[in-house]
Amino acid sequence: MFTKILKGGEIVIPKEIRKKTGISPGDKVEIKTSEDGIVILPLRTSHTENTKGIIKGRLSLEKLEEIYSSE
Repeated sequence: MFTKILKGGEIVIPKEIRKKTGISPGDKVEIKTSEDGIVILPLRTSHTENTKGIIKGRLSLEKLEEIYSSE
């Protein structure tokens, strides 16, 4: 599969690959070099990181379990 590099170094990731890897606009990826070239890896964040800062104040363990079990 081929793609191109745009002005400013932006890389167009083909739709097929975005769907297969589950990445969306705004997601973070890790980019690094290997012996074979360039490697782009989707960064997976934990559920805790995704919800960080949503809940204000202190909650009991029971309340937290209730919140997460309802998802």
